[in-house]
Amino acid sequence: MSNELAELAKKRTLLNKEMLRVWAEAKERKIIPHHDKFASEEYLQHTRKVMAESESALKRFYELDLAACGPKHFSRENVYIWGGPTPSWGGSMEKETSIKAMKYFDADNVMYVYGPLNDEMMQLHKDCKKVICHLGRNCRTEGAAMASDVEEAELLSKLSLQYPNIEGGVIDDMAGNYGAQYSRKEYQAIYAALHKYNPKLKLYGVVYAHEFVDMTRELNAVADCIDHVILWFWRKLELPELDLTVEKCRTFFSGKPIMLGIFMFDYGNCYLPNSAETMHYHLEKARRLLEAGKIQDIVILGDREIEKCPAAAEYVRDFLKQEFSAE
Repeated sequence: MSNELAELAKKRTLLNKEMLRVWAEAKERKIIPHHDKFASEEYLQHTRKVMAESESALKRFYELDLAACGPKHFSRENVYIWGGPTPSWGGSMEKETSIKAMKYFDADNVMYVYGPLNDEMMQLHKDCKKVICHLGRNCRTEGAAMASDVEEAELLSKLSLQYPNIEGGVIDDMAGNYGAQYSRKEYQAIYAALHKYNPKLKLYGVVYAHEFVDMTRELNAVADCIDHVILWFWRKLELPELDLTVEKCRTFFSGKPIMLGIFMFDYGNCYLPNSAETMHYHLEKARRLLEAGKIQDIVILGDREIEKCPAAAEYVRDFLKQEFSAE
């Protein structure tokens, strides 16, 4: 459904432009748009085609949007654990660190980040049901990223033929690095390379709540290169606006699936583990958004927080246990 909504969103944009063009053309020809209450016959004749296409697109959008709803609980199908070898942020350089975290949370899926992309690491993750792999230079452990981001994306595309549990690649901080580290052309090249050998793969793009306020230009620049949005709240003080931000995200990336990121540590405000109350609020809101069909999955960050934020990690594990048992 989300793919069709995304296509309809593109179509609506084109139809809006066409309607404005047709309206301007009518004005130039001195065609009167309406007589008293209703559209004039001449204007109807002039705009008939675009109006019919608009009505058809809107009708289908209404059907899909009103039917949108999700499962009442999270399952092992729609929960991912973020992790990988890194010496930063209190992390571990153990190759299996993401696997250990997945087992701790009794999950099935991993978002493998920071470490190298190669056959050895894919072998380690071959028993995960689904794997999404880090692409690009940002936040990578020293020496892990390939010299060419495009070649790395091509490699992931090729590896996915050997390891069918690979769902796609993830680029961290896409809008934040636009201009400073990446151009739109570079993102487009990575996107094309990821799909070179396997067009079914998805590019997951990390965005943040505050970017919908002060970085809309950057978001616009990267939007077409994202198949599946990962929305994070860098500062816990932003969480009371969670519903509003999700609506902004759904509008901005119309029709595209949204994965909600769950932090156990407040990286943006106090640099300490999140409280049980914060974890409860974030997870419960995520569950309600899932049921409403407004998000499609969540990703828990992550492996390093199990030791760093033991109480928060235990809270998340207990929450997931209850969710999984309610499937």
